[in-house]
Amino acid sequence: MHLTPSRMKLVLTSTLLILLLAAGFGPAGAADPDSLGMLTIDQLMDMDVVSVAKVPEKIRNTPAAIQVITQEDIRRSGVNSIPEALRLVPGLQVRHIDANKWAVSARGFTSQFSNKMLVMIDGRTVYSPLFSGVYWDVQDLMLADIDRIEVIRGPGGSLWGTNAVNGIINIITKESADTQGGLVQAEASNRDRGTFAARYGGWLDGYTSYRIYGKYFSRKDFEENDFTARHRMPGLHRAHDKYRSGRGGFRLDRDQGDNRLTLSGDIYNGSSEQTGARPGLAPPYLFPSAEESEPSGGNLLGRWEKIFSPGSDLTVQVYYDRSKRDADYLKQSQDTVDFDLQYRLTPRARHELLLGIGYRYVDDDVDTYYPADALYYARFRPASQKRSLYTGFLQDRLSFAGKRGELTLGTKVEHNEFTGTEWQPSLRLLWKLDRKTSLWGAVTRSVRIPSRLELEGDANLRPGPVPPAGTIMVPRLTGNKNLDSEKVYTYELGCKSQPVDSLFLDVTAFYSRYHDLVSGFTPRPPFPESSDSVNYMVMPMVIGNHYDAETFGLEVNGNWSVCDWWRLTGNFAWFDYDFENRNGIYDPRNEFQEDNESKYQASLVSYMDLPGNFEVNSLLFYVDRLNELDVDSYTRLDLNLVWYASDGLSLTVGARNLLDHAHPEYDSISEGIVGSDIPRTYYGRVSWSF
Repeated sequence: MHLTPSRMKLVLTSTLLILLLAAGFGPAGAADPDSLGMLTIDQLMDMDVVSVAKVPEKIRNTPAAIQVITQEDIRRSGVNSIPEALRLVPGLQVRHIDANKWAVSARGFTSQFSNKMLVMIDGRTVYSPLFSGVYWDVQDLMLADIDRIEVIRGPGGSLWGTNAVNGIINIITKESADTQGGLVQAEASNRDRGTFAARYGGWLDGYTSYRIYGKYFSRKDFEENDFTARHRMPGLHRAHDKYRSGRGGFRLDRDQGDNRLTLSGDIYNGSSEQTGARPGLAPPYLFPSAEESEPSGGNLLGRWEKIFSPGSDLTVQVYYDRSKRDADYLKQSQDTVDFDLQYRLTPRARHELLLGIGYRYVDDDVDTYYPADALYYARFRPASQKRSLYTGFLQDRLSFAGKRGELTLGTKVEHNEFTGTEWQPSLRLLWKLDRKTSLWGAVTRSVRIPSRLELEGDANLRPGPVPPAGTIMVPRLTGNKNLDSEKVYTYELGCKSQPVDSLFLDVTAFYSRYHDLVSGFTPRPPFPESSDSVNYMVMPMVIGNHYDAETFGLEVNGNWSVCDWWRLTGNFAWFDYDFENRNGIYDPRNEFQEDNESKYQASLVSYMDLPGNFEVNSLLFYVDRLNELDVDSYTRLDLNLVWYASDGLSLTVGARNLLDHAHPEYDSISEGIVGSDIPRTYYGRVSWSF
């Protein structure tokens, strides 16, 4: 059944009534878990993370460039989406394309279809193998349910596999035992029609806790950009990118000490608009197109953890994910089944082994629909594809020199149906100068398997007349089933130090060498086609592994507790790159180069607790110019004021992007989407826990 806005509002209103009734019959409401009082520097640095080694370890002792976005960060920053929260991470490029799309990547290669970042939610991979990227519009949760977001800048393929080339984003939600009682949140702004979310948690017995939640939002159009204004569509005087979505889900946790079971699931349905940039057969040969899309889907995850002893445990995880996206010209569906087994043991003191196996099955179907008088933008041949991925990994971690040093060796091996067997080894070394200062270094080899779009897809670029006869020529990018995987060798050095109790510094320098990048095209002889009685020539251009590259940079993060009621966080990142056209092969994509990056990024975040149960939070971001895309640099300021009116009630007023009326953050015309200008937003939020 299609969930219209009225139906979705009815469902969520009913959910709220059920939650309120459940509150009356369930356990007493808990106090607001996000109460006043910020985390200290010691608490931040002693936080356990799992994304680096797949086992808990302290941030200060991790041999990787990792940053944690805490629930405190999410709440205080005033963000209303996961991608917006990711701006807090140094070196992570976050570009808001329009009201419902983002480009997110680390250490380069940023685009709407960024393909070198692995993104997970509670261990469930959410990237699409169609283009090896993430549909960020559907990665939406009740933000209050997120415990933390662990972000690794740099490779993690030895444990997490292909696509963990430039980084990992691991979104981890709270256990249901930590979300007891009820919570209702509502937000309204000059750019939203409203956001409403509700959850309730309780206990089934002494070991088993649960929560259920529902969420709905509706966002208005952003500001139109120059391209849309120049080629205004008849009757359209706006950006045409509004978005509404509803979702609901549950989580159940059973904890018997040495035996733990988790079961969770989500279902969502939405409707979004976009302005497409579609090739045409008449001047100016590229036209804005008002399009609509209806993303929907759901997932179910089960995880069992068995602890045999303090040094031995077993984890088994299985999930099923169903996603569907019905757009005007492209309809796609995907079913994924994933199995993962991990076993940890300590055969001797200071020696830990971690090994695992996995299997993933993906079944997708893609259909394109275009009018007879229009060129298609992209299509897949064949339309349907079934494939399997087999994985295994081994990691050996050894402590030495009285636990001052730690050496980690590991590799992941994967077998896929496109490029065969792939190896991804890594070596990481940590040395603790003292309890509060550590040095680390890493050498890794990572792999990205080509996406189905690159292997089996076609895409038409902007046509144009060819002299002297003025024949229309259509460049057509053509997939190549003989593509090799992309390989990257990364070298990292880092230092984590707490020189005084109130200050923590984290510095990372890196160098990466890429081989066989999927870029550059070999032209083939042109051939004639026609559409709606218009004759034209097609120039096939077969994609290949023709480029190499090197990237290098510096990332700095600092946390300073000025006093008990004021904390400052500063980030700085410098990034540079050098691409090599190995064979002199022509690449007609121009703007769609993956080297369109900001050279400098910086941010300063301030959290302050004030008398009278008030908080004031400010976030200042600077992003350097995107030279190849002709997107100017910008400075963004976000502010909010929070008042805790009572134990369970908080009121927030705030503003995003205060320094200008609107600005573009990314140009995606060559990717088939016309971006929007990101506007100034004023908002108010109410949160009530009971």
